Amino acid sequence: MIYDAHGYLGHNDQFAAYGVPNFLGPDEWLRIMDGCGMQGALVAPPGVGAPDDFKPDLEIIAQTVKSHPDRFFGYARVKPRRGQVALDELRYWIGDRGLHAVKMNTLDDDYRLDDRALVDPVMEVVSELGIPVLFHTGDTRGETCTPEMVADIAIDFPDTTFIIGHMGYPEQDHLLVSAMKRAPNTVAESASVFRRVVIQEAIDAVGADRILMGTNGPYSPIEMGPMMFRDYMDSLDEEQTSAILGGNLARVLGVNS
Repeated sequence: MIYDAHGYLGHNDQFAAYGVPNFLGPDEWLRIMDGCGMQGALVAPPGVGAPDDFKPDLEIIAQTVKSHPDRFFGYARVKPRRGQVALDELRYWIGDRGLHAVKMNTLDDDYRLDDRALVDPVMEVVSELGIPVLFHTGDTRGETCTPEMVADIAIDFPDTTFIIGHMGYPEQDHLLVSAMKRAPNTVAESASVFRRVVIQEAIDAVGADRILMGTNGPYSPIEMGPMMFRDYMDSLDEEQTSAILGGNLARVLGVNS
């Protein structure tokens, strides 16, 4: 089975620049997934910041997860500066509406992952709910969201699985391996990381069982995620490829692959 660990479902005016409609909904996702042999996807509301706190797209994702429980899994998104309101809404989207994980991006709320007074209350709720959390890492604001910062948090919450989004690429991927070695409850996902050397170094250092295939779709073509491992990484054996393409995410989410 092939599962996408990091895609986007919902509205974003920027989608037009990537050659897709401003709304990428479940029907479009199903068509694409069926075309590339993908069983399911863990999807988040798209965009950065979201003055509406992502609520319209979270509602669509919750409805999609309910109607297609074998095909879609949902990320809630959290803006930690909203304090108790953010924590209450997180409990609502996970506990009441059936979403499966949390995605956090420092660009959403202009913060740093090492601002522990801000981040730790969210992590306490994540730990309470028993769900994984993905932190966006890397790119032009990478100094606010490094893999090492994720490791620091993960060490203090050892029962939670932490997903290092985008492997810290670019700018911070050189910190990925050391961070994952320090925090064994971290995994990394490959959304928009089309550098075989970056992925291979992580596999060699921590093992294929800690790498998830992510597409970053539709910002990157969804089909390219599976293609990267299935067709362009000949160093992987069949068991490693199967694990990265879907088995590892199924384990993290606690679903049957």
